[in-house]
Amino acid sequence: MICIYITDDKIKLLDGNMSGSKIAISSFYDISTRAGSMEGGSIKDTVVFTQSLQDCLQSTNIKPGKVTFVIDSSRVIFREMIVPDVPDAKLKKVIMSELFSDNKATNNTIDWVVLEKFKGENKSNKLRIMVTYVSNDIIDNLHMAATELNMQPTILDIAPNTISKLISQYGKSGSDRKLLANTFVLLDYKDSFITITVFDGLTAKFSKSSVLYITDPEHPDLDYLATELSSQLTGTIRYFLSRNDQSNVEAVYITGNVMALDPIMQELADSVNMMISPLPLPSFVKGISLLDYNGFADALGAFIRR
Repeated sequence: MICIYITDDKIKLLDGNMSGSKIAISSFYDISTRAGSMEGGSIKDTVVFTQSLQDCLQSTNIKPGKVTFVIDSSRVIFREMIVPDVPDAKLKKVIMSELFSDNKATNNTIDWVVLEKFKGENKSNKLRIMVTYVSNDIIDNLHMAATELNMQPTILDIAPNTISKLISQYGKSGSDRKLLANTFVLLDYKDSFITITVFDGLTAKFSKSSVLYITDPEHPDLDYLATELSSQLTGTIRYFLSRNDQSNVEAVYITGNVMALDPIMQELADSVNMMISPLPLPSFVKGISLLDYNGFADALGAFIRR
């Protein structure tokens, strides 16, 4: 399977497969380009995007085949909802009526993941779900680009969902589970924006994305980064603990461009008064180093189905 991960600043390609509970990576590539940048709910220039993908494929040994796309953008909506526990067809109508007017509903595709089932105040069955939606235009953009390159588009995924799947996979093995704290914060640093997620028992409990005002991602202002990331981390931890007073955040892990944050890692650790380190490399991922594992973490999660 080919996974193509798209942000405003990068396109990443992974060639690999999942057999049983193991992800085996054959090759991977990281290309700095704005060809995948989005505007108004669709890719800004599909011709440039398709050409960039073609150039990537021609310069690598990746052969066209089935492809999964992963979108990672601070502009993609990803929100939690409490809804009745009803069949999917009815649940979709509930979600659509909550999110959209009738006109906007026809222009977007929604998806959701059930996080928790519980009893409401009147003992009715409820679901806590994470919902996302994307414009139908971007789905058409990606489908067109893939078919023009003789690839078979099969799945469109969203980065907050893929990283959640990757974290949950640590629970499949006792040795991998021991690599992570029970309650922790994951800081996913993507040069131009960040996503911070609180995990408790390997389940995402709270997530937020924030834009970073960096003019040169290759040479970021480290003073600005240290101040901004410290503020975002401490604010997120305080918010979570204020609503979960029985919990205790034990660690912070970093994914994405980990090397860029290395000079300020200790300063960030001091600001939250706990360990900060790259996300540990689990035994279920093969063919990739710790550094590249963290750089491709969002894309790797796309190999996991749930």
